[in-house]
Amino acid sequence: MKEKLLILLALLITCTSLSQIHDPVSWKTSVVKLSDTDYELISTATIEEGWHLYSQTVGDGGPVPTTFTYTFTDQFKLVGKTNEDDGFSAPEPAFDNMVISYFMDKATFVQRISLLNSSVNKIMATVEYMVCNDGQCLPPEYKDLEFVLSDTIPSAQQDENSNQNELTVSIEDKVLTTSNTTPQRGLWSIFIIAFFSGFAALLTPCVFPMIPMTVSFFTKQSKTRAKGIKNAILYGISIIVIYVLLGSLITGIFGADSLNALSTN
Repeated sequence: MKEKLLILLALLITCTSLSQIHDPVSWKTSVVKLSDTDYELISTATIEEGWHLYSQTVGDGGPVPTTFTYTFTDQFKLVGKTNEDDGFSAPEPAFDNMVISYFMDKATFVQRISLLNSSVNKIMATVEYMVCNDGQCLPPEYKDLEFVLSDTIPSAQQDENSNQNELTVSIEDKVLTTSNTTPQRGLWSIFIIAFFSGFAALLTPCVFPMIPMTVSFFTKQSKTRAKGIKNAILYGISIIVIYVLLGSLITGIFGADSLNALSTN
């Protein structure tokens, strides 16, 4: 039994070394207080160089638009639609040169709300979005957003005739509370997450049937228990070393996104 567990552990280490999810967008939230009941919820996306994030308005046949979904709306009401910065509009090669609005480097989205319950001090939301670069598009992502309403101060008085775009431009001068929805993780945290993701990967139909075959191979081919354990560990370490060397070589020659582009196209 111990022999099989060691072999399984070697396979899990192999699985965890092969997975890496790349997300070129990080999100931050902030809040502006307009009155005792009215607030502006601000979502700011920081986009890595070379990538672009799509607008909330995308035509049929295009990419997944950026979409905000707010929860517990019985505690507050949305006032108008979510406003966004003026982005770029250009033909998108990934979608048959369809003209699509998108953002580069940074994008700000503003949603005004009015509280129905004065005891509410936190608003939760989810943003769905999709990003592409010149060579590839990543699958749609979902991120949870948190807007903290407490400890805010009234914003500067706005001219009634000023439009929403002017308000968005000056938004950085009025940011009161900021929370990063993409927390920084240490190497050990990443390792633990990847390790348990490897456990989950074993349950997939393409991997699970291979476990008894692999275990049987080492148990039958090895004359002693110690030899079987040694072969299993050597097998797992060899796969890790091979993939790390090949991955590093390809990344060094073709760039950091080359393997990701290969796996998604």
